[in-house]
Amino acid sequence: MSFVRNSFLTLFGTIGRVAFSMITQIVISRVLGPVGKGLYAFLVQIPTVLVPLCSLGLNYANTYYIAKNPEDGKKAVGSSLGMAALLGGFMVVVVGIAYQFLKNGYMQAVTPLQLGLILIAIPFGLLNLYWLSVLWGMDYIGKYNLALLVQFIVLSAGVSIAALWGGLTVTMGFGIWVAGNILTTLYMLPDMAKISRWRVPSFSLSYIRQTLGYGAKSYLANVMMVINYRLDLFIIAGFLPFSQVGLYTTAVTLAEMVGYVGNAVNTALIPKLASGKDNLTFSMTPKVARLTILLTFLAALGMAVIGYPLIVLFFGARFSGAFYPLLLLLPGVVALGGSAVLSGDLMARGKPIYTSITSGITVVVTLILDFTLIPLWGITGASIASSLVYLSLFTLNYTFYRRESGEKLKAVVIFTREDIKEMTLFVKQVRNKWVSRGRAVQDGKK
Repeated sequence: MSFVRNSFLTLFGTIGRVAFSMITQIVISRVLGPVGKGLYAFLVQIPTVLVPLCSLGLNYANTYYIAKNPEDGKKAVGSSLGMAALLGGFMVVVVGIAYQFLKNGYMQAVTPLQLGLILIAIPFGLLNLYWLSVLWGMDYIGKYNLALLVQFIVLSAGVSIAALWGGLTVTMGFGIWVAGNILTTLYMLPDMAKISRWRVPSFSLSYIRQTLGYGAKSYLANVMMVINYRLDLFIIAGFLPFSQVGLYTTAVTLAEMVGYVGNAVNTALIPKLASGKDNLTFSMTPKVARLTILLTFLAALGMAVIGYPLIVLFFGARFSGAFYPLLLLLPGVVALGGSAVLSGDLMARGKPIYTSITSGITVVVTLILDFTLIPLWGITGASIASSLVYLSLFTLNYTFYRRESGEKLKAVVIFTREDIKEMTLFVKQVRNKWVSRGRAVQDGKK
């Protein structure tokens, strides 16, 4: 598959996830309100954060090495299963012990049943992370996106049915989310069996040693990136009522929709750069960055215009307080889109150390800004802090990218006439292809 096709497959998959996510968010917001949604988001974020924290960066290593040598795929399947059981089990014990110390304080709103669901979600979430990276490295972008879509479909259908039956609670919603994780694993099982050539996958110690070297370089960056992206929600939960968590997660959800363009391009970019397929070279990165920044900017502009009526119409007037935090998040999201492309380029060059350095610097900025601005200005302060961190992230990633490539900032951020011509030509080609297919179908019916 070509890079462009992979990008569009990922973009279409992203659109599907956005649609199902919106259904879920609307139902949960309408039924549970800001407080219930805030607690639900808090529960979901615990395994969402803990999974990458215990991954040791093996997911990035899987993608990198499999893209270079697809034969490593069968080693990665069994090794990932073993590491998910080992590391996931360790994290389950840690969380169980931590809960005993926090259940009368920070985690007092978490019930024992909800804790049990968290403990189930961790190993399955970790295995999904690893197996998704196998599909990514094998360049199975279509299957990768379908696997990502499973949880969103299960969650939106599940909460909708529960709401219609009048049984949607915070625990029920979180339980459906955990079930989505399990079903995602089962969905990927046939593909993993095929990659393993229909043999029982075995644990390869030599493969783990090989990947740990690369993973260790990116792991610290991954941990710090999680802090950059997720710390604000946990600080809000500590300083403010859960209703504010509900409002802030609504703003973040809408802002993330704007940023999905960069994720789509980046998902297709890394395996291609690492493998050298389709004659794609690193010279494409500036063009990809320009396109990503432009599309993300246009999406952010659109969200700024329709954000308030969108919130009131779909989530309800109780969530109108999410609009200003959303506006403040948008500049950072645009910067984050460009940053993701540059970071992907550096990772594909085999330079994950740059990502570690960048994340290390920005995590300090995150800690300072979050603990300063959130107590002062609440979720407005959280949004300002996030945008400033994302702008810092882009600046640092560009600095390291220029060191490796020599490209000037103008080449990365300024859209050119040639870009417009190429985009116009591509749109015409796609349109002509669809017209030809339509005519072929009509001729076949005749």
